[in-house]
Amino acid sequence: MPKSKINEHLRWLIVERTLEGLSCRTIARQLNIGKTSVSRTFLQFKKYGCVEDLSPLGPGRSRILTTNDIKYLESLLKEKVDWYLWELQSEMELWLDYQISYCTIWRAMHRLGYTHKQVKNFSLAVLYSILL
Repeated sequence: MPKSKINEHLRWLIVERTLEGLSCRTIARQLNIGKTSVSRTFLQFKKYGCVEDLSPLGPGRSRILTTNDIKYLESLLKEKVDWYLWELQSEMELWLDYQISYCTIWRAMHRLGYTHKQVKNFSLAVLYSILL
């Protein structure tokens, strides 16, 4: 049977009932979920102060680029629309102060929604503005 996610409303119910003094087993029986899920949800609330799911990516290797790095890359992509991948890579290496591969930049761009760098469309727009 596949795991199902517990929605945010249910997580807040777990926190409220735990703070009222009910046991994990009682809450699990009332909400028809596992006792481990109840205790894990409340432990997460005690540790982080929130009930949102903090692991949207699931298990696996941690990301090389942080969210701030991704935001910087996104601003570079918007400001420097005519840059090639190697130029983005060298600028990101200056920002991060360590080396990263082309693949890392490419995967980050793909997660941002870029399917490929569209320099061609930019050059056509510049050419069109010159002709007018």
